[in-house]
Amino acid sequence: MKLNPKRSKKRITDKDYLDAVAALGCCLCSHNATIHHVHAGEGMGLRAADYRSIPLCPRHHQHGGYGIAIEMGRKAWEKANRTEEYWLEWTWAQLEIPEEQKEKWRNRNYE
Repeated sequence: MKLNPKRSKKRITDKDYLDAVAALGCCLCSHNATIHHVHAGEGMGLRAADYRSIPLCPRHHQHGGYGIAIEMGRKAWEKANRTEEYWLEWTWAQLEIPEEQKEKWRNRNYE
């Protein structure tokens, strides 16, 4: 059964992909990374698919305070560091994701 991530509480996961993203190191400082799911364009209460994730160290993800950690102030973080979408495209480029696949993921087509 195919799931539409926008219409189901279940979400598409890909552990190998997440491992590759984390292995890149933080996109801002290159330290060991955790996974941050890009929420832009997702519905309320829905988590983005794993293919819409970027690598962030704990400081830039959750623990750095306002404007340093994205979870502590997204607008301030983006003002200082560019948008989540910019870093998503950067992540895909680092992983050498083919353009046709990136276009599907931009459109939330995860088949």
